[in-house]
Amino acid sequence: MGRKQHMRQFLGNSLWSGVSTVTKAGSTLIINKLLAVYYGPNGITLLAHFLNLIAILTTLSANGINTGLLRHLAQNEPGSQRYRAFFWGGAFLNLGLFLMAVLAVLVFSDFFLERFKGQETNLGWLPLLFFLLVVLLFWHSLLLARQALRAYVGINFLSGLTSVAAVWWAAGSVDLVTVLLLFLAGQAVGAVVGAVVALSQGLIPKLKQAIPKLAYQELGKYGLMAVATLVGAHLVDFAVREMAIERFSMYETGLWQSVVRISDSYTVVFLSVLSMVYYPKIASLLNQPSALREYVRSIFLLLVPLVGVALLVVSWQRDFFIQLLFQKEFLAARDLMDYQLLGDFLKMTTWILSYIVTVQARVKLFIASQLGSGMVYVALVSWAVPTFGLEGLPLAHFLRFALYFLFYLYLFRSYFISK
Repeated sequence: MGRKQHMRQFLGNSLWSGVSTVTKAGSTLIINKLLAVYYGPNGITLLAHFLNLIAILTTLSANGINTGLLRHLAQNEPGSQRYRAFFWGGAFLNLGLFLMAVLAVLVFSDFFLERFKGQETNLGWLPLLFFLLVVLLFWHSLLLARQALRAYVGINFLSGLTSVAAVWWAAGSVDLVTVLLLFLAGQAVGAVVGAVVALSQGLIPKLKQAIPKLAYQELGKYGLMAVATLVGAHLVDFAVREMAIERFSMYETGLWQSVVRISDSYTVVFLSVLSMVYYPKIASLLNQPSALREYVRSIFLLLVPLVGVALLVVSWQRDFFIQLLFQKEFLAARDLMDYQLLGDFLKMTTWILSYIVTVQARVKLFIASQLGSGMVYVALVSWAVPTFGLEGLPLAHFLRFALYFLFYLYLFRSYFISK
């Protein structure tokens, strides 16, 4: 298949991804706006902390076990023994990892929950809500593996709509932590609907026999890679935000986080396309090295210019986007966007290449790159913040992904050299 055909196929298959992404991004932007209006920069800081906590508790499932599940369930029919083995192996691993994550947060609650103190009664709902979210993410991987994209998009739409309705109803009339819990409860509604959909489509097999060790071993590789993402990305982000709050204030940190939230709003679009369209395709080409190289090169040359143009538009209209997504008070953050946008361009470009490492399950390389990137980021923040103040945070972000991009470009240089 030629480059033009790859591009047409990729764009065609991105339709459902686009619908899903618009739903997810739309609900996120509305929630950002509501919290910015009613709670200001302090509210955006706590929202970022809360979403980071969600990521910490779900990364081992979403970025680990479920990534492996998607690959293996896609290759086997629901009635097969291998499908049954990977389904239940993934379910039990998800449960075990979730319990370990919750235990870690409870043991180190002074670190993870310090900024939410004063709402201990409400926080008691966290374990149940997080569990339902893990269940929802499990259904996501199952539906994507079977390419049940309509059901996947429908569940995402319902979850997003419920979350927006809950936050809209509560914002300004209750404390912020309660609003955040209601947001999570809205997401968790999809877990129940997902169970109904999976049952109705015959995607949940009966547990007839012991799960073979092979299933745990195969999925465990992805779990190990997710541990690296957990430490090198989410825990690092949490720690850096704590450093920012201590050095500056909740208000100034909120200004920086508003820039990061804008970044998240478009990177989630890009990630959705990669996870729903790009990742399954490169997984199917693993045993065809030449076809894999051609496909990756085609998509790289398609997406990089599009990303560049999109970020130039965001930079040009930054004041408009800041006021649209937040409010006039946040315009003080406009000068923080330059380095953030440059770093985001390099980050999204690098993801096209780093997904190859993930799908190939190159565990040692993935772990080394994730942990190395996290350590470099902390070192850059420690240097840049005392030197450049608040602007040092996006500067460190840019420098981190400049190094990350150069590393992956060198690693996969053969994909861009004609033979």
